[in-house]
Amino acid sequence: MNDTELGTHEWWESYKETVNSDQEMKVRGHDKFSENFYVEIGDERVLLEMDGGEITQLVPNPTMNNQWSFGVEGDRETWEEFVQETPPAFNHEIIASHYRTAVRNEDGHLQLTGNNKKIFQHLRAFQRTLDLMRVAHNDGGS
Repeated sequence: MNDTELGTHEWWESYKETVNSDQEMKVRGHDKFSENFYVEIGDERVLLEMDGGEITQLVPNPTMNNQWSFGVEGDRETWEEFVQETPPAFNHEIIASHYRTAVRNEDGHLQLTGNNKKIFQHLRAFQRTLDLMRVAHNDGGS
């Protein structure tokens, strides 16, 4: 397991490298996934600026001067479950987790916010981007 704590500057930089070097992401996001989105881990928010399936910039604590189409939010414990090499049921992927929050009104799951149309237009690339958090956190799955 990675010794770098989830959500630190070093963790985000390692994650950026993972996303930008991922061959599957190059196929899923190439020339298509250029939507900015944020990830909120507890009280900390980071904006991921995407261009053609690559993270061009990570913006901690984005302000009204930054733009994004959607986001995903959860408490720290939920994100720590999500990035486990083998996450628990319903915290293993974004739609299952969001369903538990939005439809079943359960705590301890991730929630999608923002432009639903943009989320579903880019779902495969967005989901892959989030799944790569798990890869980066677990040293590439090794």
